[in-house]
Amino acid sequence: MDNSSSTSLVARVGQVITIIIMLSVISMISSMLVTESLSGDAAQINKAGALRMQAMRISRAYFTDHSANYQGINHEIGLFEQRLEHLLNSGLKAAREDETIENQYQKVLTVWQQLKILALDKKTNHFKKLTSNNSIEKFDHFVSLLDQLVYLLQQGSEKKLNLLRLIQGISLLSVLIVSIIILAKLNKSLIIPLKQLVKVANETGKGNFDLKAQYQGDDELGVLSNAINQMSSELKATYQDFEQRVKQKTQQLTQSNQSLEILYRAAKQLTSYDSHHITTNQNKNQQHISPLLIKELEQVLSFGKISININKQNNLLIDISNSFDSIDHICFNHVKFPLEKQTLLFGYLIWQFPKSEIIAPWQKQLLQAMADIIATAIELDQKRNSENRLLIMEERAIIARELHDSLAQSLSYLKVQMSLLTRKMQKNAEAQQIEETINEETINESINETITDIKQGLNNAYLQLRELLTTFRLKLDDPSLENSLQGTIAEFKEKCQHPIKLNYQLPDNYLNANQEIHLLQIIREALSNIHRHAGATKASIEITHNNDMVEISIIDNGKGLPREFSQQGHFGLGIMEERAKSLNTLINITNLLPHGTEINLHFKR
Repeated sequence: MDNSSSTSLVARVGQVITIIIMLSVISMISSMLVTESLSGDAAQINKAGALRMQAMRISRAYFTDHSANYQGINHEIGLFEQRLEHLLNSGLKAAREDETIENQYQKVLTVWQQLKILALDKKTNHFKKLTSNNSIEKFDHFVSLLDQLVYLLQQGSEKKLNLLRLIQGISLLSVLIVSIIILAKLNKSLIIPLKQLVKVANETGKGNFDLKAQYQGDDELGVLSNAINQMSSELKATYQDFEQRVKQKTQQLTQSNQSLEILYRAAKQLTSYDSHHITTNQNKNQQHISPLLIKELEQVLSFGKISININKQNNLLIDISNSFDSIDHICFNHVKFPLEKQTLLFGYLIWQFPKSEIIAPWQKQLLQAMADIIATAIELDQKRNSENRLLIMEERAIIARELHDSLAQSLSYLKVQMSLLTRKMQKNAEAQQIEETINEETINESINETITDIKQGLNNAYLQLRELLTTFRLKLDDPSLENSLQGTIAEFKEKCQHPIKLNYQLPDNYLNANQEIHLLQIIREALSNIHRHAGATKASIEITHNNDMVEISIIDNGKGLPREFSQQGHFGLGIMEERAKSLNTLINITNLLPHGTEINLHFKR
């Protein structure tokens, strides 16, 4: 037989059904055979009983008057033999297969033959019959033999009934045993596996793919169990793959949202004057990117450190620099993202990370976008500073034009009038020279002195006015304060005819427009004083910074300040003091040994 068919669940169920059917058929056939064998037993027993009754009739007829009842005896004997023959033909042959019944039947025949001869004997008189005990015993013995035959026939029927009961009992017991065995096997190989499969299917439907069917076999349930387990494993792998994809997509969306949020906040902080995240120092009047943003950016990147390295002339906006003292090229990699805008390089955004980490494209895109935002912010800040300086210069130019149109013309007119007055008085003095007395000469001399003083005062006022006009017309056309100072120094080198050195250590755009104007004017006033009063042969200007403090030192080798020096009447020094107050500082002027002067001031940017 094929192994697959022997292990097939359908084949086994077929075998079980076949066994049950066979048991049932055997039981039915056996019952039918036994029942068939019992079908004539009752009639035989009745007929055997009838023989006994007929024997009693023959006995009664025999013991009556024989001569008078011979015909009756002969008739009864004929009936007896007829019934005996009918009993033999109707079923006793089958019963005679039993040796006991056969022996009993032979005894009945033997005794009957003897009784038949006795009953038909006409020679025996009636009295002798009545007094013969032997005849009575023979008839009684014959009746007892018939009773025994009936008993044996009845016992044979009972045996058949017992056999029928036994067959039915065995069949029923066999069916029960087979049914129990079949139910046990079905429970083991069908019901329990089916319950497991149903449980696995329900759990799989709920999303639990860890539960597996334990049934293993080569039958249909085994194949189904393996298929469900394989399907569950594949579904689990598919679900895990989907969950991993969803997790990755969620993580990517989260990273994108965080990246966009950081870029938005950085752009808002660096481009908005009113942003709360841009720290505006009242003393410095400068804007800075919040260090918290850099920390958050590092958290979004999940590894590495970020530093912002700004060029010397462009570090206004960036107040943080997580710069590394030294980049470990052995354990770490670093990537530079240029802070570049329209061919102008402002610095670099540097990302240092372990060599074991792999950079994702979105991380590069995020850092490049941040670098572009910072570069744009620096460019916008420079443009704002340039616009502020231009606005101030335009306002000063307007004031200078108004001064030139009004006060300058008035002073020029007074100067011309004084010149005319002087000439007229000279002519009058020449015409009346002879006629004038000594007193008049004295008066004229006094008038001349007064006029001379007025003229000198007008000249001084005119010079100061020209200096004021120069101050108001002062322009910062170049975006760098250093270049403006270079132009001023070149101007005063030509006036003073001696060298003037400049040591400028401030980054470009380090100061705002107002601070640059005040500082430039202080230096111009100092150089103007050196030109007019110091009599120096050289001068130097040093501008440095320490943390947020700006330090200025102006030194010359001139004659220095007189011992009884007073600032009253020195308008240049007054202007310097006023400018210094605008910078929230004071000017310190000291004499140097053996000669010379030093002007010092420092202020917070």
